[in-house]
Amino acid sequence: MKDIYHSKKMSIPIRRIEMAGIAYTVRPSFVTPYLTGLVDEVEKALFMRKFNVPFWALSHIFGKNPMYWYRIEQSLGRNSIVGTTVRQSGDIPQHLAADEKHTRILGEKTYVATTVGNGSILGVSVAQNAGKQALTEAYQFYRDEAQCLQPEYSPETVNIDGWKATRQAWKSLFPSVAIVCCFLHVFIKIRDRAKKKYRDIFDETASKLWDCYRAESKISFSQRIRRLIEWCKKQDTPNVISD
Repeated sequence: MKDIYHSKKMSIPIRRIEMAGIAYTVRPSFVTPYLTGLVDEVEKALFMRKFNVPFWALSHIFGKNPMYWYRIEQSLGRNSIVGTTVRQSGDIPQHLAADEKHTRILGEKTYVATTVGNGSILGVSVAQNAGKQALTEAYQFYRDEAQCLQPEYSPETVNIDGWKATRQAWKSLFPSVAIVCCFLHVFIKIRDRAKKKYRDIFDETASKLWDCYRAESKISFSQRIRRLIEWCKKQDTPNVISD
């Protein structure tokens, strides 16, 4: 335990705890973000916003002024994921993974662009489609939040499933980033195009490919990949495998 202080906004005690030399504020669950009000007092008005009740109408029914209810609604999504997860600017991960979760919002298919690194979720934003423009706008939230902490930030690598629009989006946001395609997706693409048509050579290729994956070091992995490429050239494997 570190200390307790009283909020001037709410006149309630706020506790702080210290972990590994860093102080964290613990706010009670019955208050809204940024201590703008009590949950019980704003819950019904925010429920009405689900049905697009205008802010002036909320003010007429529940009191306060329209801008108060506007700020209450906006504050629910104002937290920076990167800024909340990463305390020191130098701790922003240099090696990331990114993917889009397929889901639906009000019956419409959408894509949740998610960025992770160092075992933490660093960015989540909805894209209306899986095109380059929509994904760039969605992943841009992560870039903007990261660069608020470290203005010159650019990750070294990002691991993705190989979707062209995703590659283009990340290259647009971070021109110097190295794209690392998911090993499983590489195998799946080869399997889908070659398993039936080139069954005889596919089985052996798949065995050698997964043998590369099981390498215990970067050096070993690189060596096995080079041997695999040499083997593919020697066997004159079809383009759907070697490419």
